[in-house]
Amino acid sequence: MEKKSEADWAYAIIAEKGGPVFYRDLVEEIIERMNKPKDPKTMASIYTRINLDNRLNHIGEGYWVLREE
Repeated sequence: MEKKSEADWAYAIIAEKGGPVFYRDLVEEIIERMNKPKDPKTMASIYTRINLDNRLNHIGEGYWVLREE
């Protein structure tokens, strides 16, 4: 089975929710699913990876959605 990246998990979580997800909820869900430590460094790293993924779109007020194709 292929290992999912933080951005892959973000994509999957937003798709499951079917709408905008607040960044902190998204990061915490990724941490839980990847069984990573919940510390500021890990949270910042995951947020950076989400920012760099072109499949995801920040819509303001801290909410993320899937980018429309």
